[in-house]
Amino acid sequence: MAKLLPLRHKGNDSLFLAVEMSLISTLAGIPLHIHAEGLRGTGKTTVMRCARHRVPRISRIKDCPYHCEPESPHCPLHRDQGTASDGMVEEVPMPFFEIGHGAKLGTILGSIDLEKLTDSRRPQASLMPGTIPMANRGIIFIDEVNRLAETAPEITDVLLSVMGTKPGCVKVEEVGLRPFEIEVSSSVWATSNPDEDPGPLEDIRRQLADRFDLVVPVQRPGDASIVERILARKSEVDSPEEVFLGDAAQKAAKLADVVVPKSIVKYLAHLYIHKNVESLRAVEALELSSRLAALIAGKVEVSLDELALVIPLVLRHRVEPLTLSEILKDLELRRAAGSRPGPEQRETPGLKSGPTTPGAGPDHHPYENPDGHSKVLSPAGLNDGPEGARGEKQRATSLSFQEGEDLKERAKPSLLQRALARYRASLRERFGPGSHSKATSTPSSSLPGSPSRERSHGTDYLSASGVAGAPPISPGEPARRLSSLPWDHLVTPPDWQDGWR
Repeated sequence: MAKLLPLRHKGNDSLFLAVEMSLISTLAGIPLHIHAEGLRGTGKTTVMRCARHRVPRISRIKDCPYHCEPESPHCPLHRDQGTASDGMVEEVPMPFFEIGHGAKLGTILGSIDLEKLTDSRRPQASLMPGTIPMANRGIIFIDEVNRLAETAPEITDVLLSVMGTKPGCVKVEEVGLRPFEIEVSSSVWATSNPDEDPGPLEDIRRQLADRFDLVVPVQRPGDASIVERILARKSEVDSPEEVFLGDAAQKAAKLADVVVPKSIVKYLAHLYIHKNVESLRAVEALELSSRLAALIAGKVEVSLDELALVIPLVLRHRVEPLTLSEILKDLELRRAAGSRPGPEQRETPGLKSGPTTPGAGPDHHPYENPDGHSKVLSPAGLNDGPEGARGEKQRATSLSFQEGEDLKERAKPSLLQRALARYRASLRERFGPGSHSKATSTPSSSLPGSPSRERSHGTDYLSASGVAGAPPISPGEPARRLSSLPWDHLVTPPDWQDGWR
């Protein structure tokens, strides 16, 4: 009897989604590696191990330990036999193997089969397949992968080969046997607690951390009612009506039909270049995981909604937190701009209105002008574009990364403007706001060439009032040239200073 499925809640919802995406992708022949991070006792291992009892079934050549596909055998036993006949095909559950911390290279790659070698009637030197080759077209699970990366570097090197390409490749070399290479199309699942020794995986083996397509944060339940339901479920039995991954095979067959619009492909390319993402695996994982998220949502085309869902999981271990926050803010602005209707948009009677998110239709690219150039949104998000083929005005709803960054830089006040604003605020607190209202109404009043500056004795001085001829407000000392003020006096309010001299 299958184990009871763990309760899905807000803290582990992303892990359930990642597990479903990985199983569908593996069924489709594309490994998707996931790494669950979280504190002890949050249920990371429980969710992943529970999937062992709910994996879909696959077809293989009968009794093949390497789970060869009947149409394209790849193992040393069947690669020369061609396509298997119907009588030589069987259905088995998708392989699910776990690599423990006591594993050796011979157990995960393969070693001499001692039982056959010591057979008194017919001794034979043959290879006993290891865990990784036998997990082909299935799942390899590793608990506490950060500790394994520190204590077993040779196993980590093998994992780097398995996860380096899709499909991966391992080379089996054993004394007395002819070495051979074999393809392995397996998804690697792992868990770790970054708060315990030896620390986060990216600090131990950064190469291995980058091999994981998704890093999923797992948190404890945040609601007492969820904990009550978890405790109550211990006495329950598995319900046949409880469905998880029941339609994984049907979804895997439709994965190739999910497309990524050209506008989103362009967005991912700009993201990689302008945010200095060091690994191309990041954009490849974004493309694959966004297609999987769209497939699970019942869509045939990726939109920014799916991209916003997977970006935190794909980039969490690849960019700095501040960079990730900037990417998510930029993406949220693009989503808001894409969902804002224009005045010309009308719903045609008898037809369903089009989707409001980008990439919702095969010919709908609201993030790119007809001439191929990006266009900056006005504050209302209603820039008028050139006339279209039907006489309707097209609207651009996206910015290129470079244009967006330039706009942000121009919108920021300069360092001098911020310092002057702070200095004026200290004067207002000390002497009252009456004579400073005009001078502080706009940051540009302190810039060189501004009309609020007055000339005295041939030298530029700050005018506290902004009115020509008004005496400078100062604590009983003559006004001094701005360039003569020390930097700490310019930035620090007077009340915080011991003295101005």
